[in-house]
Amino acid sequence: MALPLAAENVVGRSAVVTTSEGQYPQFEPRMYVVQTGDTLSTLAQAFGLDQKTLIWANEPLLERRDVLSVGQELVVLPVDGALHKVAEGDSLAGLAEKYRVSVDEITAYPGNDIGDDGLLVAGAAVVIPGAELPDPPVRVVPTPAPAQPVVREAPAVAAVSGSGTMQWPLNGMLTSGYSSYHRAIDIHTKAGLPVVSADGGTVTLVSWQTYSYGYHVIIDHGDGVQTLYAHLSAINVEAGQVVERGEQVGAVGSTGRSTGPHLHFEVRVNGTQQNPFSYLP
Repeated sequence: MALPLAAENVVGRSAVVTTSEGQYPQFEPRMYVVQTGDTLSTLAQAFGLDQKTLIWANEPLLERRDVLSVGQELVVLPVDGALHKVAEGDSLAGLAEKYRVSVDEITAYPGNDIGDDGLLVAGAAVVIPGAELPDPPVRVVPTPAPAQPVVREAPAVAAVSGSGTMQWPLNGMLTSGYSSYHRAIDIHTKAGLPVVSADGGTVTLVSWQTYSYGYHVIIDHGDGVQTLYAHLSAINVEAGQVVERGEQVGAVGSTGRSTGPHLHFEVRVNGTQQNPFSYLP
């Protein structure tokens, strides 16, 4: 219940002074509570920031940026750049070098309380306007193994030879080419789309690996040539089955250690991985 006001503290209507809120520049980070319908893209647009600025200012977004939770608190910087928590031994020169800006850009920013001596206080938060931020790390989520791990290997029989001419196992966007550290190609497309055999042959392995290929199939095309199809969401063949060129062997997925729905495709000759581009049209 409201307390009664003393007569001398009551201001008459004619004496009330009205004011309007002043518009002051925002120089310090602020907190924002995620609302229903918010996405990283819409928030970045609403605050006039690059998505990288939001991600690197909020550690949880480095782990899970695809889904925001209602009620989640985010640090929002007033400008594009970095929010750096000062550690023991940090210096202005070191921060300038790390974020590829000048010392003057850091000290001149009004929201940074840095004295003339240029010393930084451990634990303080410093805004680095215009900081060069790296791309956020790719989120890799190992898919849990199935209740009954699948490993089915065909008995040692003569493989059916293919035509010797391969076709693409999937239509999609090439996201990783062949290199010394990635001896395969990755083809990205929608999960669930069919993956077909690049050539005729015999399925020699249907298997699962938790931290690597996930669900995968190996087909022997004869003459020491094999193809491997990994990260599948479904497998349509059995070990020992003979398949024709263009026959579906599985479906695009993101099982195992995968960055999203795609097909990891390998060509092997006598057990050694080859550049698939040397065999595909």
